[in-house]
Amino acid sequence: MAKKFGETIREMREAQKLGLRTAAERLGISPAYLSRIERGRENPPRPELIRRIAALLGGDADVLFRLADSTDPELAEYVNSIPKLPEFLRTAMAARLSSDDFQRLIDQIQTESSSTTSKKRSKLRGRQS
Repeated sequence: MAKKFGETIREMREAQKLGLRTAAERLGISPAYLSRIERGRENPPRPELIRRIAALLGGDADVLFRLADSTDPELAEYVNSIPKLPEFLRTAMAARLSSDDFQRLIDQIQTESSSTTSKKRSKLRGRQS
């Protein structure tokens, strides 16, 4: 059975050796609310709180958003702002790209991005000489 959002939050909090009250205080919410989230008696919280929980507990916000059956609004906004991005995602779906395939794409983009940045720095240094 897949882990639930609240169960994961509780496990993360306990792994950090944080008490319920301490965690709730640091998150700016009531201990009762955090307890209800952890026990699955509340829907997953709003996106800002999911990000704060991830930061406090040393977790990956994207994983928590997936467990919450949600998408980070910043990602949704980005997807909506780039006209070709939905087409790219549909193409990736049709090609049944795996997580490993996406990792290779990420690595390639990061390599090309750092290479482009290095070239720009070299050009700037050349102009300054």
